[in-house]
Amino acid sequence: MRRRFGFALLALFFVLGAAPFALAQAPTQVMPAVPTISPAELHALIARHAFFALVDVREPAEFAAGHIPGAVSLPLSGLSATYHQIPKGLRLVVYCRTGHRSAKAVEFLRANGYELAVSLAGGYTAYTAP
Repeated sequence: MRRRFGFALLALFFVLGAAPFALAQAPTQVMPAVPTISPAELHALIARHAFFALVDVREPAEFAAGHIPGAVSLPLSGLSATYHQIPKGLRLVVYCRTGHRSAKAVEFLRANGYELAVSLAGGYTAYTAP
C-alpha cells in the first residue's frame, strides 16, 4: 500500500510538474513587425519640414499632458471609428507613449490601405528623451 501511494504521488508530481512546462512551451501570439521610424529620423523630418502627418494614438489626457507639436489626437481606443478622417496616400508617423499602441495602430491602418504608416520606435518617451 505504501509503495502504491509513493508511485501515485510520484505520478502526480510529474503531471503537475510538467503542466507549467507544457504551458511555457505553448506558442505565443506574436505581433507582426510593423515599419518604424527612429526618434532621430523623426527629428530630421521635422527639421527639414517634410510633408507628413503626425498621429498621436494616446488617450486625450495623455495628449493634453504633452505631445509632439503638429500632432493630431486620434486615440487607439476609437481609431476604428475615426481613421477615415486621415487621407490615404499620406505618409503617417504614428506614436504613443512607448510604441506598443502605435504598432497596433499602424498594423490596423496598413490593413485598411494606409501603406505609408509607420510607428515611432520607443514612442513619445524616446522622442522626448535627452
